[in-house]
Amino acid sequence: MTEVFELPTSATDAMKYEKLSEQYQVIHTSDVLEIMREQGFRVTQANTLKPRKRDPRVVKHFLRMRHESHLNEINGTIPEIVLINSHDGSTSLRMEAGLFRMICSNGLIVKSANIHSSRTRHIDVSEERVISEAMKVIGAARESARRIDLFMGKVLNPLETSEFALKALELHGTTHITTDELLKPRRSEDLGADLWTTFNRVQENLMRGGLQGVSATGRRVRTAGIRSMGSTVRVNTGLWELAESFL
Repeated sequence: MTEVFELPTSATDAMKYEKLSEQYQVIHTSDVLEIMREQGFRVTQANTLKPRKRDPRVVKHFLRMRHESHLNEINGTIPEIVLINSHDGSTSLRMEAGLFRMICSNGLIVKSANIHSSRTRHIDVSEERVISEAMKVIGAARESARRIDLFMGKVLNPLETSEFALKALELHGTTHITTDELLKPRRSEDLGADLWTTFNRVQENLMRGGLQGVSATGRRVRTAGIRSMGSTVRVNTGLWELAESFL
């Protein structure tokens, strides 16, 4: 597997967030990556939040990582870790469970009350803590992949399907497209009335965009795909929780 992430040069000269006390030590993402590489994790994707007013050396970012022992598909997905950090310590080091869906090259971030996620303050970091939390989260991702069996076994009636799509639109904040448009499949594999295929149609349509709708003024519009890190995490985790609520 080829690594696709390189830390920007400015990250090696990271600035400490001004509100942190002297007790806090900045967790450099490069140091975390080195620890996780030694444990068999590899980066597969990186996303960086473009800085606005703050210094680019403190930019927030997330990385998707897989473990070399977890490369086999489970229900068509590969378990991953989503690692979220900032160069200056203004956010905790976060690890969330993720799934990579092979059929559409699409990544999900899974989140519900019983799925382990990790937040490590910059005062609590250690090599042992990073390794322990990483293994817990990748294990949670594997268990989430197995829960897809439950999603596949749950058949939605037309009313439930429309309700799922409507709540997804509310989560996304879109008001100018219909639920029918959101539920359109992009491939034959996503045809079906079960919760898993419904979830995948909605998730991919929201993430990729291009859906046709009509604005409040009557103008024809198309939705934009989701590119930002914050929206990616928020929409993906919200959709997973929504799907869990339909079981």
